[in-house]
Amino acid sequence: MSAPLSTREKNLSFLVGAIFLLGLTYLVGDYFLKNHARLRADLANQKKQLATLESLSGEKALWEKREAWLREKQPKLVDDDSGGVKLLDQIKELAKTKQVVLEKPVIRPPLRKPDYTAITVEIETKSTWPALIGFLSQLQSPEQFIVLESANLKIDGADQTQMRGRFKIARWFAPK
Repeated sequence: MSAPLSTREKNLSFLVGAIFLLGLTYLVGDYFLKNHARLRADLANQKKQLATLESLSGEKALWEKREAWLREKQPKLVDDDSGGVKLLDQIKELAKTKQVVLEKPVIRPPLRKPDYTAITVEIETKSTWPALIGFLSQLQSPEQFIVLESANLKIDGADQTQMRGRFKIARWFAPK
C-alpha cells in the first residue's frame, strides 16, 4: 500500500492539476474562438453571395434583354482565315482616316472560348496623341465587338510630338 500524501504533496498535485486544467481550457477556448471567427466570416460571405444573387435575379429581364441584343448584334465568323484579314483591313482603313501610321501588323490564329471566338491582330502605331485617341475611340464602338487586349504607349524618342503604341486588337465573334 502507498503512504498517504503529505500536505505539501497534496498542494503540489492540486497546483499541477489546476495548471493542466487551465492549459486545457485555454486550448479548447482558443479552438472554439477561432472556429467562431471563421464561421462568422463564412456567414458574411454567404450573405454577400445571396445579396448578389438576389440582385441579379431581380434584374433578370435586363440580362435577358442584353443577351438577346448580343445574339442579334454579335457577328458570326464565317471563315477563320478571312476573319483576321478583314479585321486588319478595317483597322488599316480607320488608321488612314485618322492619320495613324501602322507598322508590323501580325494576324494571330483564332482563339476559341465558350462565349466567343477571338480573332487577334497585333500592330504598332505612330501618330499624334489626338489622332491616336480618335482612332481608338472609333475602333471600339459597341456594335463592332472590337477590344484592346493589351496596349503599350510611349512618347517617340525621336519626335516628342509623336506617340508610339503597341496594341493587341481582337474582334469577338459569336461562338460556333
